[in-house]
Amino acid sequence: MRVSTALIQQRGIQSILDRQEQLLRTQNQLSEGKRILSPSDDPGGASRIIDLNEALSQITQFDENAGFATQRLNLEEDTLNSSTNILQRARELSIQAANTGVNDLQSEQAIASEIKERLAELFDNANTRDENGDYVFSGFQTKTQAFTTDGAGNYFYNGDEGRLFLQVGPNRQVASSDSGADVFQLIRTGNGDFAVDTNSTNGGSGRISTGSVVSPAAYQAQDFSIVFDEVTPATVPVSLTYSIFNNTTGAAAPVVGPTAYNDGGVIAFNGIEVEISGDPVDGDIFTVQASRNQDVFTSLNNLVNSLQAPGTGDVRGIIGGNFTANGFDAGDTITFDINFDGTPINSVSVVVAGGDTNTIIAQKTLDAIGLAAGVGVNLDGSYTVAGATPGVDVTFRVVGDNVEFITRGGTTANLNSVQVNNFIDTTSADAVLDVTGSGNSVTTQTTLDGSVGGDNAAFLAGSPPRAQLSQQIDNALNNIDRAMDKIISIQTSIGGRLNSVDSQTEDNETKTLQLQTIRSEIEDLDFAEAISNLTFQTTALQVAQQTFVRIQNLNLFDLI
Repeated sequence: MRVSTALIQQRGIQSILDRQEQLLRTQNQLSEGKRILSPSDDPGGASRIIDLNEALSQITQFDENAGFATQRLNLEEDTLNSSTNILQRARELSIQAANTGVNDLQSEQAIASEIKERLAELFDNANTRDENGDYVFSGFQTKTQAFTTDGAGNYFYNGDEGRLFLQVGPNRQVASSDSGADVFQLIRTGNGDFAVDTNSTNGGSGRISTGSVVSPAAYQAQDFSIVFDEVTPATVPVSLTYSIFNNTTGAAAPVVGPTAYNDGGVIAFNGIEVEISGDPVDGDIFTVQASRNQDVFTSLNNLVNSLQAPGTGDVRGIIGGNFTANGFDAGDTITFDINFDGTPINSVSVVVAGGDTNTIIAQKTLDAIGLAAGVGVNLDGSYTVAGATPGVDVTFRVVGDNVEFITRGGTTANLNSVQVNNFIDTTSADAVLDVTGSGNSVTTQTTLDGSVGGDNAAFLAGSPPRAQLSQQIDNALNNIDRAMDKIISIQTSIGGRLNSVDSQTEDNETKTLQLQTIRSEIEDLDFAEAISNLTFQTTALQVAQQTFVRIQNLNLFDLI
């Protein structure tokens, strides 16, 4: 085979170029510290490196999420710690206010002033924002203020019940927030199962205990009233009985009673037990209602109102009584008018028949009031008339030989009143109508005379007994305790979530180290081997270059 000079030179140059390429590749590997610089260096290894880099990138994102979650949870935890301290202080102030032997109205109003400041502080906590300006307790509505108020004691939640979950591991998500509804709003009243209270117009000193469910199987979430009545005929001392009515079903017959009242004795029904202590009076009512949700702001605001202006805007009283001795004679037709909250009940007409007893006349008077008002009888035999103000009404019922009324919906800013006037005995003009205030109520006069035209007796709100304020403080303490329990429960949950994030972060660090080790084994350069190769390749290049020069200088004339 003939070997031309051009072929010899071409192969010499190619040999130099190949060795230069190998040397350059080795130099690049040494400068990068990597064995695989391009997929062609090791297609299988390059593919594995891509997968490993994606896994490491995902873990990096998990760590960023974990850091963000930790920041938000720490902020929420700090806010809830502050809120717990606020509620604890409000609780201490409530106990101080309950000290009936020390406090007067002035000191109670001073306590109310501090609780009001604590309420404002708690309201600010509920509207906490993070470093991005997002509201922490607004759920998914992070740009919307969580809570607002109309300044009249009404509080509104503007967010939703969403919780922001962040992926902190391949199979683990962590809630980095809690909705304000769950923290501050969805709080059960009373003991969590039911809430007790005294009627705002009670006249005695009776108080009802928080109570408890003793038979969960028998308990039903319904509302009840415990109504006290004086034993007739009257005894000395006065004896009382109580009857328990189911307000949810509206049944006229009591579910318990009449039962003799025993001061501090256990009252058991519907799978629960409560105690009433003190000295109730005839007509006093205590309520046992299934727990509802109530926001913590309303609970504190109600306490402030009770301390600032102890009392009630409702009134209670008795119309009539001892009718036969007061000139309600057989054959008489007696009329009178009633006005309640701008609602007139005119021309109440009572016709007395022969043989009518005080009880019969009382029932006739009650029915006449219902007829004049144009309202139907309630299931329990009472009549309820709505006032002109929304949410305000008055209920008339027979208690013993009397007609009693109780208003509902009055406030210290909107006092209810009941007026009785134009009392006329159309037959003999000798009838007299007794009017008596009870509970917190007072009257402008005690009788209306059928022979005196234009008489007008008004029932007005007066000062309630101390027991009413004491009961409101007890109820506030129960509601504060429920709110603190709720916040502490969420704090416990936050602690668990933070521990979960820390644990997952440690797992992520371990996995990151493992993946980086595997990647290093695949792509990292063996420097000893690479330096040896570099030396060898440098020598080979030099040999190739020198050989090429020697061959290039060969000439046949040199052999002649």
